[in-house]
Amino acid sequence: MGIVVKATAEVDPQVWKDVQDVLKCHDFTISDAFRLMLLRTAMGKELPFDCIIPGPKTVAAIEELERGETISFGTVDELMAYLKADDKDD
Repeated sequence: MGIVVKATAEVDPQVWKDVQDVLKCHDFTISDAFRLMLLRTAMGKELPFDCIIPGPKTVAAIEELERGETISFGTVDELMAYLKADDKDD
């Protein structure tokens, strides 16, 4: 018999509802999902999912990009010319 692990987690109520809905479709319990995650972690020697969560600066940059407020360049030379433009004013 395995060991019994008791765990608690603070989860947003909407996330909790969404998780329960997904697990219900697969006839899984939270315990089943947790056990599966632990098994996959042990077998793969890494987390079985991406856990990249962008920080505030990255989120702001993505939002700026989506609003079309960024500058783009076709070549590295164009980028370098743009970056060096201020140097010519000195």
